Amino acid sequence: MPPTVSIQNVSKLFNPGQANQVLALKEINLDILPGEFVSIIGPSGCGKSTLLRLIGDLTTPSSGAVLVNGKPAHQARLDQDYGMVFQAATLYEWRTVSKNVQLPLELKGIAKTERENRAKEMLALVELAGFENHHPWQLSGGMQQRVAIARALVTGPQLLLMDEPFGALDEMTRERMNQELHHIWEQTNKTAVFITHSIAEAVFLSTRVVVMSVRPGRITQVIDIDLPRHRDVTTREMTRYFELVNQGREALRRAEAGL
Repeated sequence: MPPTVSIQNVSKLFNPGQANQVLALKEINLDILPGEFVSIIGPSGCGKSTLLRLIGDLTTPSSGAVLVNGKPAHQARLDQDYGMVFQAATLYEWRTVSKNVQLPLELKGIAKTERENRAKEMLALVELAGFENHHPWQLSGGMQQRVAIARALVTGPQLLLMDEPFGALDEMTRERMNQELHHIWEQTNKTAVFITHSIAEAVFLSTRVVVMSVRPGRITQVIDIDLPRHRDVTTREMTRYFELVNQGREALRRAEAGL
């Protein structure tokens, strides 16, 4: 099965030839298959978010290639092959929840009735049915992030890119959002690439966890997460879950030490 994302010998150099030149990523190779949920962890400043931005064509590699659905990342962005969720929900305060979710469809020129129906469907998926006419300032942080996820999914992309979307939430809300996101992934069978600093979050959500080194970021280990596909509150109590979290912690320690 062809990969949804193929990162081929990618390096990223910022400010080349200048005094503040920084080699952020070095020779990254990674294939992500359809339906996988891949989390990327690593020390602060290792280039995790840069790697996600390369997949999303928000920056370009200095060398190597990034393919999404078999085409260059730039073309995939133009074709709206992916949805993206950032750490901040980045919602427009003057637009209702429904109007925020509809925005990508408006930009595509989709008819109003279809936009409204699709937004209603996505809000039901993220368990926000009945909040269509609320405004973002009337919602909690977790609810705002669910609106952002609904907006990312509204065009029907097969790939979801997420850059620490729950990093600003309290622990209990974050765990609940993990369960809700995993439920959405189960229902939709999307391919997901997820950036996080939390090893426990990465293990709970993922089919694979990619561990990156200190800068320049390299992939030092890929951990297969062999937990049951369906996960809930009981998953965090499983012996295997704790074993995988410890495995991720040791891998991250080695990465931080440059081993």
